[in-house]
Amino acid sequence: MLLAALLRRDRNNLDLFRLIAACMVIVAHAYPLSGVAQGDWVLKLLVHDNAGSLAVKLFFFLSGVVVTTSLLTKGDPLRFILARVFRIWPAMAVSILLCALILGPLVSTRPLLEYSSDPLSYRYVFQNLALSTTYPLPGVFEQNAYPAVVNGSLWTIPFEVAAYAILLGTFLLGLFRWKPVPLLVFPLFLIDPLLDTPILFTWLPDNHHVTMLAPCFAFGALLASYRDKIVINLPLIIGAWVLYVLGRSTTVEFYFFYFALFLTVLYLSALPIAVRAKPPVDISFGVYLWAFPVQQLIASHYLNHGVYFNQIAAFLICIPLGLLSWKLVEAPGIALGARLAARLPEPGWIRASLQ
Repeated sequence: MLLAALLRRDRNNLDLFRLIAACMVIVAHAYPLSGVAQGDWVLKLLVHDNAGSLAVKLFFFLSGVVVTTSLLTKGDPLRFILARVFRIWPAMAVSILLCALILGPLVSTRPLLEYSSDPLSYRYVFQNLALSTTYPLPGVFEQNAYPAVVNGSLWTIPFEVAAYAILLGTFLLGLFRWKPVPLLVFPLFLIDPLLDTPILFTWLPDNHHVTMLAPCFAFGALLASYRDKIVINLPLIIGAWVLYVLGRSTTVEFYFFYFALFLTVLYLSALPIAVRAKPPVDISFGVYLWAFPVQQLIASHYLNHGVYFNQIAAFLICIPLGLLSWKLVEAPGIALGARLAARLPEPGWIRASLQ
């Protein structure tokens, strides 16, 4: 199937794979939150990734494909910005505020007045809303096996917003006008994390799980750039896995794995059985946002019940929370962003300048 056709919403079930990725994050976080030193089965199998870090890379790849396709199809920077803002901030803001104003006072070891007057309470809200990630709230989860971190999943959101900003900048520079440019630029994203001194992303921490996010997003953007040429079919998937097997002895084995896995997800998402199983709502972001604080709360009361209890209980709690997040926050937020976008003038000057 041509990738351009696959990326139509009625021709894929990428929402299911986003939900699977959110659940993989729960699986991975259960180990440190339960005080268990061993990693999950993905870490044992791959070594370079656990279930959570692999899931985040999948999130970034899918975001690169879908968001780049949307930007290139609509060609409207202002509507792109509105769509991204109203997709991310409403659900994130509600999660941050409820953790600070409801969960924090309920579980904190500090008296309410002391909790409310502590600068950490305000810092948690305002810094996280401003994408300057901070984790502690006064007296919250300080005695846990993974102490003083209320929501350890928030760290990915600033990097995702940065990816959107870089994508928009390259679009406004007109780099997508020349078809060879994305293909020529993409190797820079692959090489940069391998250098002792990065050239492109000098501001990133020296952490494999972080530095790999840019190549994953860029690979999605690259595929979206050539979506009218790329065919996603079974021979392509087989070839990708053969390359992975051949490349397993190399120092960039993980690139071969990501290449094969990401293409496989696209292929599986378009299978008729997957499309028929498409969920009516996308609850993955809500599940992802709420999983960590829920798992910390479970660990604070049931630490001795072990990893599997933490995982299962988190699934049972976070799926409904994700549904509530979608129904009450995310869907209304997206709709509001769409209404505001409908009032914007057509960006004829931008389209003309990019042609």
